[in-house]
Amino acid sequence: MTALRFVRGLALAAVLALAAAPEFPRYKSERLQRVGTEALRALVRRPGEVADPKGALSRIEQLALAAAPALPGDSRPWILAGSTRLVAGEPDRALVHYRRALALGERAEIDINMGRALEGLGDTEASRRAFLRAVWISPPLLNSLLPDVASEIRPEIHRLEELLRAGKLGGPPAPP
Repeated sequence: MTALRFVRGLALAAVLALAAAPEFPRYKSERLQRVGTEALRALVRRPGEVADPKGALSRIEQLALAAAPALPGDSRPWILAGSTRLVAGEPDRALVHYRRALALGERAEIDINMGRALEGLGDTEASRRAFLRAVWISPPLLNSLLPDVASEIRPEIHRLEELLRAGKLGGPPAPP
């Protein structure tokens, strides 16, 4: 009787393991994503505590890129990879990652980060379009912009809202 219970328990464990097996790579990628996100947060908050910031940013980018394949359709790894390049002062490389993220679906955080990367490249007009789109999607983001940028965006948001209320808005602001 005990042997039969043991065999049943073993069989049940095997069935559960087989059922969960496809999720194991996703769990690993979620852990990589979390570790990378926490590492970037720590580096940005306490940069003086990191002996090799450029190396740390490259390692965080590698974690994000390693997580991406097991998280199809998830823009978070690409956003993290882009953010490492933006913090490293490489807005052109950041923009490549942010565009990959945007291809998976729009999120306001992608637009605002694209705006930051475009601003870093000196493309003020495109960066303002990205900021406008981000704030249109998520109005509270207006408070995260620098005051001079927010003061440029605010009147355009009000103008678009008036058009929307009047039923004359043809569509949202163009994507960056």
